[in-house]
Amino acid sequence: MKKLTLWSLPGAVLSAIAIAGSSMTPAAIASPNPSPLTERWQTSVQLAQAPESFCRRVLASVGLIVRAEPTPNSPRVGGVGFDTQVTLAQGYRGIQGPGGRTWIEIVSPVEGYVSNGFPSGESNLGYCTERVGAVPRTPTETTTQSLCREVNGDRAPRGLAIRDRPSRLSEYKGGVGAGEQVTLVENYELLPDANGEPRDWVEITFPINGYVSARNLEFCP
Repeated sequence: MKKLTLWSLPGAVLSAIAIAGSSMTPAAIASPNPSPLTERWQTSVQLAQAPESFCRRVLASVGLIVRAEPTPNSPRVGGVGFDTQVTLAQGYRGIQGPGGRTWIEIVSPVEGYVSNGFPSGESNLGYCTERVGAVPRTPTETTTQSLCREVNGDRAPRGLAIRDRPSRLSEYKGGVGAGEQVTLVENYELLPDANGEPRDWVEITFPINGYVSARNLEFCP
């Protein structure tokens, strides 16, 4: 029997084979309309490859203090208000400080550390662009009320002096009368007297920024 080879086939047949082979390009093999499953897979890959965002916004209704180190007694280097955007440091991580509070390093608008609350509580920072299904946190009466204090009229019948620093020898900035209310700073802490006197101070933001003697304050009714 005579063996058939490509060279022994008629020219018309060879031409047909060549045309069919040249038409099988990758574009022709690939589906011009990918399936929903393919589209979901491509979207997942794109999300996984997207660079991590270091932008966060402040959720704490009264803002946050920026400190030099991740501790509440570290020097204050600035502050950021509610809904202000901050930039986290490269390679950021939660740092557990005294009392179990978590701190995070930021590089903008000022370099330092801010409190992100306690692990079991709400975060003080949120994504700049809310994720799908996320509910934006807004300041509430409960949040503000927890920072409200009233001057005890029995212990301070003449009211309290508001000082520039936690010391009675520092500059006098104003006063608050007996029975009147003040608002503490977010993540407040008791501060020892700068001159070693036997009293603690606390920082306030209302009616003006400053420091008052803590022992003469009580929770607002």
